Amino acid sequence: MHLQKFRVALMLGLVLFVAFGAFAQNSETGAITGTVSQAATPLPGVTVEVKSVSLQGSRTEVTDAGGHFRFSLLPPGDYTMSAALSGFNTVTQKGIHVGLNRTVTLEVAISPSASEQITVTGAPPVVDVTSNTQGANVTSETMQALPLGRNFVAAAQVAPGTGTDGTGTTVYGSTGAENNYIIDGLNTTGVERGLQGKRLNLDFVQEVEVMTGGLQAEYGRMTGGTINAITKSGSNEFHGDVFGYDSGGSLNANNSTATKRPTSSTTIGSVDKQYDFGANLGGYIMKDRLWFFGSYDRTSETDLSTRINTPLVFPGVFSLGVGESVPNKVTRDLFAGKLSLALTSSHLLNLSIFGDPTSNEGAIFALAGAPSTFNGTNKLGGNDAVLRYSGVYGTNWTANASYGMHREKSTIEGPGASIGRLNDETVVPNIAYGGYGFIQDQKFKRDVVKVDLSAFFGSHQFKFGGDQEKLNATNVNIYSGTDRVRKICRVKDAAGVCTAFYYRHEGYVSDKTTNPALLNGLVIPALIASPDTTNNSLYIQDSWKVLTNFTLNLGLRQEQQKVGNRLGQTAINIKDNLAPRVGAIWDVQNNGRSKLYANYGRFFEAIPMDINLRSFGGEISTQVNNIDPTPGHFTPGTVTPAAGGGVPGSFGGLPYRFLGGTTPVDPNLKGQYINEYLVGYDYELAPSMMVGVKGTYRNLGRVIEDMLVIDSGDYFIANPSTGIGANAGFLSGDQAPANKAKREYKGVELHAQKRFSNNYQFFTSYVWSQLKGNYDGTFQASTGQLDPNINSAYDYADFALNDNGFLSNDRTHQFKFYGSYTLSSGMAKGLDLGASFHWESGLPLTGLGYEFAGYRNYEYYLTERGALGRGPSDYEADLHAGFPIAFGGGSRLTLVADVFNIFNRQSATSLDQRMDLNTDGACAVFVKAFGATGCNQSNGFGGWGNVTGTTNPVGSFSNARAAATNPSFLHQGVAFTGQRSIRLGARWTF
Repeated sequence: MHLQKFRVALMLGLVLFVAFGAFAQNSETGAITGTVSQAATPLPGVTVEVKSVSLQGSRTEVTDAGGHFRFSLLPPGDYTMSAALSGFNTVTQKGIHVGLNRTVTLEVAISPSASEQITVTGAPPVVDVTSNTQGANVTSETMQALPLGRNFVAAAQVAPGTGTDGTGTTVYGSTGAENNYIIDGLNTTGVERGLQGKRLNLDFVQEVEVMTGGLQAEYGRMTGGTINAITKSGSNEFHGDVFGYDSGGSLNANNSTATKRPTSSTTIGSVDKQYDFGANLGGYIMKDRLWFFGSYDRTSETDLSTRINTPLVFPGVFSLGVGESVPNKVTRDLFAGKLSLALTSSHLLNLSIFGDPTSNEGAIFALAGAPSTFNGTNKLGGNDAVLRYSGVYGTNWTANASYGMHREKSTIEGPGASIGRLNDETVVPNIAYGGYGFIQDQKFKRDVVKVDLSAFFGSHQFKFGGDQEKLNATNVNIYSGTDRVRKICRVKDAAGVCTAFYYRHEGYVSDKTTNPALLNGLVIPALIASPDTTNNSLYIQDSWKVLTNFTLNLGLRQEQQKVGNRLGQTAINIKDNLAPRVGAIWDVQNNGRSKLYANYGRFFEAIPMDINLRSFGGEISTQVNNIDPTPGHFTPGTVTPAAGGGVPGSFGGLPYRFLGGTTPVDPNLKGQYINEYLVGYDYELAPSMMVGVKGTYRNLGRVIEDMLVIDSGDYFIANPSTGIGANAGFLSGDQAPANKAKREYKGVELHAQKRFSNNYQFFTSYVWSQLKGNYDGTFQASTGQLDPNINSAYDYADFALNDNGFLSNDRTHQFKFYGSYTLSSGMAKGLDLGASFHWESGLPLTGLGYEFAGYRNYEYYLTERGALGRGPSDYEADLHAGFPIAFGGGSRLTLVADVFNIFNRQSATSLDQRMDLNTDGACAVFVKAFGATGCNQSNGFGGWGNVTGTTNPVGSFSNARAAATNPSFLHQGVAFTGQRSIRLGARWTF
């Protein structure tokens, strides 16, 4: 559908809702449905009422001819339901918990009686027999009872199949950069790279829903999972908290990992001080009509970077000895507020605001030089707002709409922002002089409008709707002082000491030229781009109750995306992202307490705006070689080649070159997506307790990446293995059929959940899985690169050699437990004791090789992925205790203590996989193992040569460990469990 057609359709939808008089969005509500019967005979005309402190007023429905009732758009919380009919007893059921995006199905039995009142004490079902969605719902009470981080996404680790990588929460084989983050119905996902885009304190949150699979058609724009949070609301009573937490410093164990790290490591980090304090207040302006809630939290953290291995010394200017530290202070002003207006009990209007303005001050860059190279201030975060309306019309219709604004920014300030930088790469470790080097000032915004309509007819529950997201980025790329200079060794003596060198200057230019005499005039102080992206979606879904105990969930979602360039033109236009969703549920016992289910879904990626800036933002730079170290000197010089064949990275003898420019796009480019297949069985083993088994299969269907196309001699944005991306180009000029991107996840899961009752609750799971392929995801974990859709995986076919095998996030076994128990009697009555534990098997080990050209990174797979076995397994145990002290008027003071990593393991979780070091010289590994045989002589940059016309390497190592020139290879750690840390807190609740 073209953009104009979409806008027409969206406007018609808005007009329709205006005619109905309602707008709403309901990703922050739940539902109660059920049947009232007498001796198994459905009863029509029964008056059913629900009440809750979370609900403004009460809701009333009358059962239809089949005895059915339905309450939609209920705010999450605990409800009381009553069913009354003249001549029959009135039945009341309490403690019905309605979870976020969950439906509670009840069977209510009444009998002839004129006066008897019956209160049902049995727990409502814990199995949702209406939904295929998998994951976990974590309430605010549960979050307070568990040892969790103070950021709302910490709740995601409770769900089976989740983990972490360098970018965030991983979900069933997808990387941490592939999730969708929703707060109060607003998409708050990071605009540039798809990370968490808004920080929210747990104290602000009513409930977090972690959706890891089986999502219906109303959800999309992700190939991982969706983390959906709703903030707290007011009520008919005033309530609030004042809280404070302290950790860090003496409450943390010392960091003892220095000797466990590679010899090339120069610093370790620790937390010197960490505290936060704040308050929240909720209540009413008009009872049952207008509620309010407001919350504020001030957080402050001082981190220390401590020098290890070698001192950093600048005589008369600055010195940092081994064991000495420099600080970095991060402060956040977190806030959230909400107004809830009930126009009637069935028509609700909510306005939410929340923000995370942040200041990062101190050592904001790596410690490699004097303070002018690292000291500064980074201001981050932004303020969001969303207006939502939901309306219930009779018994058959609900309508929703919302408008929201998401904002992010990042700016760098400090003296080093205006000083040119020089990196001395002739010494180990490298030393920096001058200023910051590369910096960015950025602002991002996303404006969203959503509409949807639900209709209930007979055995069908239809829902259809759509949304439009308008995104904009304002990006300023700067080389401080207009120049980043590298001092590069040209000649080494027999002892490996550099005896001759040259300087490489790098800066941004306004346009390409072949006239070197003009270079100095073309270098510009900053590269500015402000591109746009438009995302549209339409969807329709039907929950069809084919039989009383068999449901089909059918849906179709269509997404389109227009990615713009810096000139306001469309660079990528994807119009045919069709995502079917098909699910089946069989309530085996026909009592709402068990389900056998299967589900298929296709999920498309929403391309983050990093590609707008990097590929379509006019990013053109020049690199100039000369013998002048002065920043800003861009006159090409004559550099004498080193004996034996040239200078590494000297552009084949050229004194200068240009990099970047606008990347062309395959005109038939298709969207990136995954397919997901689920089959499982959940059973209510006991009241409030559910156990289940599930099988998950996910495969990556297609990706979008930039790659070298030999036929045109240029890079293209393409779908590797098809279209323009059918053939991949080598640095040598050879080409081969491009390998289709592959990421295949297989998993079998056992899980159990106990909803809080009888003083305890828990979530526990075991997952066996296998993750294989050649493509990590939008985060290329193997190289540490986060440039979604333009990572280096397909840049050159050289990088495809040995790239297939066990992927970076593969863990064969994972076990986790989160639970709590509350003492109900004795002197410690009310004491909450919480615990968490996770264990997971080690990550696959691969030999990586350094690329000495423009990448200057570990881009080569010198062995097949995972061929060198597994790294160490990882486990951690945490404890929580919260003791309430009661005061008059229902207020209480709760003393809180959390202990993380109680065993203080500080053990390596990831090993150094670098076979060589950047100081070894190209092909050092091959010289050691074969006398250079097998090294990619076409580029001399340390990778395998390929069998002509293929992506097969010309050989292999008989013993990769013996061939490595890096002494830390597979011995030292690069990531660790962390120190034991204690967090103490107090909370006064009234």
